[in-house]
Amino acid sequence: MKEKCLETRKIYSGRVVALRIDRVMLPSGRKSIREVVEHRGAVAAIPVKGDKIILIRQYRYPVDEVIYEIPAGTREKNETPDETMARELEEEIGYRAGRLTHLFTFYSTPGFTTEKISIYLAEELEPVERRPEHDENIEVVEVEKERIPEMIKNGEIRDGKTIAALCYYMLGAG
Repeated sequence: MKEKCLETRKIYSGRVVALRIDRVMLPSGRKSIREVVEHRGAVAAIPVKGDKIILIRQYRYPVDEVIYEIPAGTREKNETPDETMARELEEEIGYRAGRLTHLFTFYSTPGFTTEKISIYLAEELEPVERRPEHDENIEVVEVEKERIPEMIKNGEIRDGKTIAALCYYMLGAG
């Protein structure tokens, strides 16, 4: 089932992603084109504070909507996923996790990107000074755990990583 790369052409390289076009040989012997968005990887956490989960609301330009998400961020070069997650919690919600547990890692959209997202459970939260990045406008929202399933079902929560993480957590896997 594996495809063999015959040629790679880099189209774009930016701060967050790069785009390449690969010409591949299919197992059948036919040739095809694959467009691949390269990504360093990301992390996200379910911050639990008593009977509440801390979410963020922010405007996302590509979808032109304000959406609910769990805190998340892209890994910096030479940064471990654990280091990225600790940094993002402080930047986005103003907390440091006394206990940070890796739950699972998944491919966000394997049909066109290399992005892998590691999901964490953040517990024993201690308040610290929030340090949002200059281009972030984030609202921190504490939501009762019991409201989460309803928010997913009625479409209030529409972000894929957030739905995957919260469903995993709500099923008792966290």
